[in-house]
Amino acid sequence: MKHLIIIGTGALARELYWTAKDSFGYGKEWDIKGFIDGDIKVDESEYKKLLCPVMGDIFTYQIQPNDVFTCGIGSPKARKKVSEVILNKGGEFINIIHKTAIVQGNTSLGHGVILSSFTHVNDGSIIADHVFVNSYSGFGHDVIIGAYSCLMGYVDICGFAQIGEASYFGSGSRVLPHVKIGNHATIGAGSVVLRKVKDEDTVFGNPAVSIKNAY
Repeated sequence: MKHLIIIGTGALARELYWTAKDSFGYGKEWDIKGFIDGDIKVDESEYKKLLCPVMGDIFTYQIQPNDVFTCGIGSPKARKKVSEVILNKGGEFINIIHKTAIVQGNTSLGHGVILSSFTHVNDGSIIADHVFVNSYSGFGHDVIIGAYSCLMGYVDICGFAQIGEASYFGSGSRVLPHVKIGNHATIGAGSVVLRKVKDEDTVFGNPAVSIKNAY
């Protein structure tokens, strides 16, 4: 039996705890051992909301032989940073796939992927390592999602869209077919993306337009 450690001790990590308990493999291949802080320590009062112990942080925790990891941090930049600390220490990340998620055939999932409740990955899609997908979000056919990207709830990525590494999608946003999103892009909540988004750009609205330099 493997022992799952959730990186992060904030609200999203608490959500991930419940997602993991209702995921394939829980109780058969792995159990939940506890939490560790990421690169930023939360107020210890938050620990009282957790249902498993906090066992240190990513820098001090000593990885044990049967430990496996998942990341409960929603910022793509922070997600990449803390995951790489654990990877460099020899840690192993597993996929957390909720029992209500739909993953069609002829798809590819990397390592450390999280598919929350009622998510879907359609035929021909490629999801890279450490992608986080929150409830009711998903991908049409032949979509490519770059590593460490994060989708909040009710995000729709339509067929043939291509998403770069470490991009963030606010709740209810939508990317139309064949659209390309660059690396480290931010898509605002409720936005509808009709055209290409450049690396590190922030877009918002319907249709989505760049607001990176608006303020």
